[in-house]
Amino acid sequence: MINRKLIAKITEKWPVKVLSLAAAIIISVFYRMNNLEIRFFTAPLLIQSSETLLPASSFASAVRVSLRGEADGIQPILEEDIEAYIDLGRYTNEGSYRVPVQIRKKGSALGVEPLEISVLPLEIPLLLERKITRNVPVFPVIQGTVAEGYELTFQSLIPGSVVTEGPRSALENHIEFYTEIINLDRRYDDFSIMVSIINDNPLLSIHGNKMLEFRGTIRRIVREGQDNDYLQNLETRTYTGDSE
Repeated sequence: MINRKLIAKITEKWPVKVLSLAAAIIISVFYRMNNLEIRFFTAPLLIQSSETLLPASSFASAVRVSLRGEADGIQPILEEDIEAYIDLGRYTNEGSYRVPVQIRKKGSALGVEPLEISVLPLEIPLLLERKITRNVPVFPVIQGTVAEGYELTFQSLIPGSVVTEGPRSALENHIEFYTEIINLDRRYDDFSIMVSIINDNPLLSIHGNKMLEFRGTIRRIVREGQDNDYLQNLETRTYTGDSE
């Protein structure tokens, strides 16, 4: 009897009760969502490259990321645990595209709920071209003057070229690299130093070591009169030595 009365009481006007419960849940969720905090930061834009294509136009190197959630949930998230990237793997032909920016969570960002992540811009306009590789010669940039009475008689870079990768048009038009400045001021003997390559084109990448060895040979300048005096002194020293 009691169970029947209890069941009857619970089921009495049940549609109204269900609607009231649903409304309460919606209001609770709405209230909770309206009280979420927002955090902004800038994240580097990573590229998941294609096997055959590369960007041939400049593009944003960073994007604006916003995190929306409860304060104690989003504040501990490390910025490096939210990765923004574009995936070029699905593109196979040269052309202009609008590539969507994607988000990847890791580390401290995993398991945080509620968490809404948005990014600006949503898409990156890109010109994609075929990837090519070739050897590009490198030339030294020399500045200054060796010590008085001396001259630079020989110079070399080892190696004299570097393997470079880039989009077709950029690499076909790039005919040479240069080194950082090599200062000769007051040098009077042979020397060897390591110098870096200057690459001002962000679309091109140099394979391997970015440092080269520069070798310079420096000799004293001997004029004609000085040369005769030097030979006479040499003969005198030789004759004196023989006579002893």
